Amino acid sequence: MFLSKGQVLGALFVLGGIAYGFYFRPRLTATVIVGACVAFYLVTAAFNLVITMAGRRYRPPRQIRVRPGDKTLPPYAVLLPVRKEANMLSYLVARVDQLMYPRRQLCILLLIEHDDHETLAAARELRIPFYSGPRWALPGGHLRVVVVPPGGPKTKPNALNVAMGIVVRERCEFVTIYDAEDRPEPDQLLKAVGTFRAAPPELACLQAELAFWNDNTNWVTALYWVGYKIHFTRFMPGLARLGLPVPLGGTSNHFRVNALLDVALRPGGLVWDPCNLTEDADLGARLAAGGYRVGLLRSTTMEEAPAGLKVVDKQQRRWKAGYLQTGLVYTRRPVRTMWRMGPVRWLSFNLLMFGVPITFLLNPLFLGLTVAYFVTRSELIAELFPPGIYYPAVVLMVLGNFGVLCELVYTCLREAEGTRGRFDLVRYMLTAQLMWLWMSRSTYIAVFELVSGRRGWHKTPHGHAEGPESAPERPAEQAQELTRRPGPAARPVSMHQVTRHRVPTHPDAWNPRDAQPVWSPVERRR
Repeated sequence: MFLSKGQVLGALFVLGGIAYGFYFRPRLTATVIVGACVAFYLVTAAFNLVITMAGRRYRPPRQIRVRPGDKTLPPYAVLLPVRKEANMLSYLVARVDQLMYPRRQLCILLLIEHDDHETLAAARELRIPFYSGPRWALPGGHLRVVVVPPGGPKTKPNALNVAMGIVVRERCEFVTIYDAEDRPEPDQLLKAVGTFRAAPPELACLQAELAFWNDNTNWVTALYWVGYKIHFTRFMPGLARLGLPVPLGGTSNHFRVNALLDVALRPGGLVWDPCNLTEDADLGARLAAGGYRVGLLRSTTMEEAPAGLKVVDKQQRRWKAGYLQTGLVYTRRPVRTMWRMGPVRWLSFNLLMFGVPITFLLNPLFLGLTVAYFVTRSELIAELFPPGIYYPAVVLMVLGNFGVLCELVYTCLREAEGTRGRFDLVRYMLTAQLMWLWMSRSTYIAVFELVSGRRGWHKTPHGHAEGPESAPERPAEQAQELTRRPGPAARPVSMHQVTRHRVPTHPDAWNPRDAQPVWSPVERRR
């Protein structure tokens, strides 16, 4: 069972109180519930406003200029978890080849599941060697394939945990993660090293900005683009400026390896929760609980926005279920966890984890009540909104929606010069309500999957926006040249040489059978 005894008792107490109220005073109970929902809206709106306003005055950490030829650059690991991404492999290899960092200090690991035969075949075709030992044992072997062994969930965090042992063995000081469709700026690693060098050890993570190159494909990509702009240029900077836990992006976050090991899950040094659908948000909270800070890196990684509603649905189901899952983990032992994180940070983090999906659950209900009232003029609906609830709800509905629309349009216009002058994207901002309703649908499905135990890692397909303008010249040849061994013939290492890594089990592990959280944030981490 994924709820603790305290959470079960709390849920039963609330449901019992609601049932008791509906039995004896149904109208009063319904009014109290509506008032509580409006109060929740007000709290989340005020929270988002404070964070966004704080983000406008955020100043990124100071950065020291670092040159690619600097002989003191530390070993840097780049993790590339891919699954069913055979069509993207040549693009990915060509793009990471553009990273300006000494090859002797670079450890790039391509993480592929053992049964992903198509992607493994693509790696062999590109003649990428398979991992068989330290990089200095293989000349030119800074890019290698790591086969994720069976035994754990086939998720991105599980693959990252497999690679983490290699990162430590390779004595890497920093590590970053890129997805299959990512296009990081070539000097991003150098900027990260320069920022870490100028910062105190408490700065454990630098999150690069994520943006989309296919922002003008349709209304879906336009709304995703502007949403990411607001999130990475104002909301996340606001959290970092106020010292609150930052739910990290799933890619382009640069870590100090020693900080990751310090906040690792117990036992076995697991860094990422292998069964958490939003392992990045969970890791951000653990860093905050461990006394570390997260900063924003002045660098951008271009990504590929979902271009269809079906893709949006799968992605939102994973994110919303993951937020609820993470929130449940951090409320299992609320007093002890609050003591570790601090009351303000604990409350703000859980307001974010629970607030986002709950808001999407409530939106269609209140929209339905509003439409039903104007159509039927029902006195029953009117009684649910006495003056003390009605006026705050109306102000919040009018000013809140108008303010969000203004923020979308303002961001779109402000960024238009940097997006090839696409002022025509402004018209898509008027369709934001339709996107939010679609996300509400996905949230309801996510809750059902979480409660019924049918939750899963809904993978986001990539490559639909790749075209001639984004294709590298002769990608296969570039990849082969990148991984070629010196000698008369270049060939991949046999898969029989791949080192197997066993994922440690844990008595509290969140597995598909009992959905138990893998980490208690109040336990000692040694």
